[in-house]
Amino acid sequence: MAMGLLSRRTFCGGIGAAAGASMRVRPAFAADTVRHGIQLGGLGALRTTLPEVAKNYNIVYDVKDFRDSTSVLLALEQGELDVGNSTIQHLIRAINEGIEVAWVCGWGGGYNALVARKGLDVRPGNEESLKALISSRKAAGNPLSIAAPTGSINHEKTAVYVKSLGLDPDKDVRFANVPYANHPRALEAAEVDMAVAIPIFAAISITKGDAFLYKHLFGGAFGKQEIGFIVMRKLAREKPDLVQRIVSSHVEAMKLFIDNPDKQIEYEKKYSRLPDAVVAMQERDFLKYNYRTDVDAIKLMAREMVDLGWVKDDVSGKVDAYVDNSFLAKATGLPPAELSKW
Repeated sequence: MAMGLLSRRTFCGGIGAAAGASMRVRPAFAADTVRHGIQLGGLGALRTTLPEVAKNYNIVYDVKDFRDSTSVLLALEQGELDVGNSTIQHLIRAINEGIEVAWVCGWGGGYNALVARKGLDVRPGNEESLKALISSRKAAGNPLSIAAPTGSINHEKTAVYVKSLGLDPDKDVRFANVPYANHPRALEAAEVDMAVAIPIFAAISITKGDAFLYKHLFGGAFGKQEIGFIVMRKLAREKPDLVQRIVSSHVEAMKLFIDNPDKQIEYEKKYSRLPDAVVAMQERDFLKYNYRTDVDAIKLMAREMVDLGWVKDDVSGKVDAYVDNSFLAKATGLPPAELSKW
């Protein structure tokens, strides 16, 4: 999810009306290979269910692993992918950079778990205890350290939270640029005081007894849309039938586990090699899936990034033009307006 500098490209704009029905078929002709970019280790339930479902849409998915969403976006822009998973932060960055993408399907949220190392003098969810700790540590010249990949959605949401406490995220705390996979080790060794971890690594630290959950930065003032799927507008315009089948297959695969934690765990365990307790905590306590897209949450993120000084221009007014629910409407039979929130 870490952000990076993106190259500027100009693509012919405009998404044509999606063509082709979303009916499940098994044509006799050769299946289309679709290059799909997913973050390494992510979306296990989808990875498990999508291959079989894709056969109903005459698609074979060639899943390519990427270290972060910046890499996915760049590969998509450079024509190396047909579809990729993206954070809403990267959609906003694409809008800022003039990269002509279309967000065509949601996935969900819940990826920001703010955990504290064992023994840290702060009470779960208690903001006064956190503010007092931050103030005392700053006064002592040893600011509270929070692990988060620099520029990631986790970094952004935590910076917004710190600011909501009346504190300065750039001066009153120290964000340590620690990769997600290193969060459990950093907490265990007390190299950092807190980490805003993705659920799987938060669950590892919690189940081992090395950390406890301070706050799940999800819903309410934080927004709940965090992850979805994007394509280039050019593909949506030139091959609407293919994009329709991509979206329809994602929807059918997601319907196998949405709102059913037991199924989420079952499918995730088929992909994950982590302990059952870790997978169960991730799926039951943190992640929420939905093929809809909470557009207001994306607009909120756009405004937050300006407020933090991470970007210059507020592109919240442009978000609607980059979210194309026409394919999702055909896949679900729901009007686009009902697909813009969940």
